[in-house]
Amino acid sequence: MQACPVMEVCPMSGVFISYRRDDQAGFAGRLADALVSTFGADNVFRDIEDIHPGEDFVVAIEKQLVAVEVMLVMIGPAWLTASRNGTRRLDEPDDFVRREIEAGLKSGKAVLPVLVGGAAMPAEKDLPPAMAALARRQSFILSDIGWTSDVTRLVEVIKPYFPASRRPGQRSRLFWGLAAVAMIGLLAVGLKGNWPGREADGQVATELAQSLSGRWLATVKYDWGAEHAERFELRLENGEVHGTASYLRVARTIEQGVLKGEQVSFVTRSQEVVGDGPGREVIHRYRATLKAGELHFVQESGGGLSVHPPVQFVARRVAGG
Repeated sequence: MQACPVMEVCPMSGVFISYRRDDQAGFAGRLADALVSTFGADNVFRDIEDIHPGEDFVVAIEKQLVAVEVMLVMIGPAWLTASRNGTRRLDEPDDFVRREIEAGLKSGKAVLPVLVGGAAMPAEKDLPPAMAALARRQSFILSDIGWTSDVTRLVEVIKPYFPASRRPGQRSRLFWGLAAVAMIGLLAVGLKGNWPGREADGQVATELAQSLSGRWLATVKYDWGAEHAERFELRLENGEVHGTASYLRVARTIEQGVLKGEQVSFVTRSQEVVGDGPGREVIHRYRATLKAGELHFVQESGGGLSVHPPVQFVARRVAGG
């Protein structure tokens, strides 16, 4: 995306990526490339590429924030604690990341925290007052394990914020004009629009959602030898999966849950602690397919202090669940 000339007003131009260069630069570049492939280079703004030499950084950033529909705040493991000369960067009023986020929150545009590298969402009390509202925004997790599928879901979250005429995948006006003419022609000769299979497909999706909703129980043997009875309470609504999934017998809130085809996928989070050291957030990614009344799961965990291979197990419906 090209930054706007100083005296011009930018058109509505898509997505702004806020990141701290010494913490999330690699993730930001990777995400920007993925978003460009979907939304186009003119709809993705990242300061390191889009501000011209000699241009006022602050003026350019604030001008661009006014123009975009969505601001993605990339949060890595060191985002909250990054410091300079003994002072936390976020506590410096002129910190660029802080100024970006404050401007984004004031703009009234959608501000979406994106967690990378196993980072945890910061608490409101840990943020400067002018940024505290960021902690109340629903976060989105991008993991190395499921990067491609995570980015695909992120794109679907972003799309509705774009004007309808600029959303990816929109057909040209000419196409729809011709389609409208064709439909009018069909109606003129008395043909009735009847699309076989559409009602049946909706019925199948409803039946699948009903089959998946409820309580499920699985015996899971983890790679370190421990075996636990894990419970899953699933609720499916409009293609989204809600509820809880236990890990080490502790119920965890399901996030980013979707039903795609016949497969359910979602993530949960936990903390891993070794000795007296600080804990680190672990992202647990689940995929499950319904086969003969059983849920066949694959679980992958990443971002913690240790590495674990994927775990496969089968969950069965709890009687009466």
